Amino acid sequence: MKKSILFLLAACLCFSFISDIQKRTIRDNGFDIECYVSLKKLSSFNQYKTYYWFKSGKIHKSRANASGNVLHESFSKFFRSNQIAAQGFFNYGLKDGEWKYWSENGNLDSLIHWNKGLKNGDYFIYDAQGKMKVKGTYRNNFKSGKWINYTTKDTVYYKNNTTYKEKPKSFLQRILKRKDSTQKAQIKRERISKKRIDSINRAKLKAKKLLVKKRDSINKSRKKGKSKSKAKQ
Repeated sequence: MKKSILFLLAACLCFSFISDIQKRTIRDNGFDIECYVSLKKLSSFNQYKTYYWFKSGKIHKSRANASGNVLHESFSKFFRSNQIAAQGFFNYGLKDGEWKYWSENGNLDSLIHWNKGLKNGDYFIYDAQGKMKVKGTYRNNFKSGKWINYTTKDTVYYKNNTTYKEKPKSFLQRILKRKDSTQKAQIKRERISKKRIDSINRAKLKAKKLLVKKRDSINKSRKKGKSKSKAKQ
């Protein structure tokens, strides 16, 4: 009897778990889509994130809410030719993990990393021939670090949602630069001070030499005067 009850409970739990996620096959705007939806209703939404949900045979998206069953787990989108167009994962309505997009000729168009609805990680864009066009990184939905545009051959840097032409200095580098600048200023002050002291010393030495020369001249004049006096006598 106990075994039968345990079996029924396990079967019910298994059934409820399986039935919570359901597959959907959709044909929309020239694409065939295979995805899964969660039958669970979300109790709260993040006001800054976009949610994807299914209702009336179509996929919708909206910010901070969902009016249908949210997409969950794997997502695949195909051209009518059966060529893959997009592939990724959802985490209760939010894009998550690695997402790839292809052109109809099979070349990779872009590769984007997400973390629960926010772009986070490597970001790549490719041209029609499949060559790298743009390379960069996102942090919490903002561009971050070094971004390269291989078409225009431009390189820019992003930090705290600000664009820089050159790589911004880190906190440690700024401290070291400030320290280096302080040291250079100190060395410059010491050089100026030494130069001033040397100039004063040179002036003193010159004055001393002039004084000695003047004394020597006076002494010579005195000796010459005494010699004349003796000669007259």
